[in-house]
Amino acid sequence: MPRRWATQTRYWVYRFLVLRDGESCQECGKSPTTRNGLDIDHIDGNSHNNEESNLRLLHRECNVARENRRRPRRPSVQGERENPRTRVLKQAIPYHEGSAEMQANFLFEVDYRIWLLQFVSQFGFITKKEAINAGAETVGCNPTTSAKYLAKLTSLAGPLMEKKDMLGDVVIIMKPQSNGNGKGNGHKSAALSESTILHKPAEKEEAPHA
Repeated sequence: MPRRWATQTRYWVYRFLVLRDGESCQECGKSPTTRNGLDIDHIDGNSHNNEESNLRLLHRECNVARENRRRPRRPSVQGERENPRTRVLKQAIPYHEGSAEMQANFLFEVDYRIWLLQFVSQFGFITKKEAINAGAETVGCNPTTSAKYLAKLTSLAGPLMEKKDMLGDVVIIMKPQSNGNGKGNGHKSAALSESTILHKPAEKEEAPHA
């Protein structure tokens, strides 16, 4: 991941690289969308080698994708995080040979899903606005991308759902747990209660004693 520079140090190093190379990503050639929005990258991967020839400016997506290519993933951890269907598709498609943006988006989505599910599981809910903006800040993607991830998680097949609170704000909560037939536990309890009442056998009257 990108090295954390001291604010003043980063400012002067960044300005030096802008004057030397221009304020554009040295991988994809695109300019940043925000001021001072590029990462300072160490070409040889050594964050302690601050020679001028070892420094350059990269987009965050290009920088993360480069680190991802350099650092091999452990199969066991990847297997735990990865949806089986996604794994099958990636075997058919050379995903890791795709663009830097494609690889970075995959990395962001895994981290975003883990963060959001843990947050909602711990606190019970999160506002839709914070799910998008705080999620983007946490995993390092932009809000447009995190909004797409959230839309998948709140889809019919996703584990989350949207709901309005008492103030009218949209919040994200967990969907009711399914019991296997598409009904939540609450529906199941109500159904059982009603069935018990409707189908309870009539009590036999005792014959009077002689």
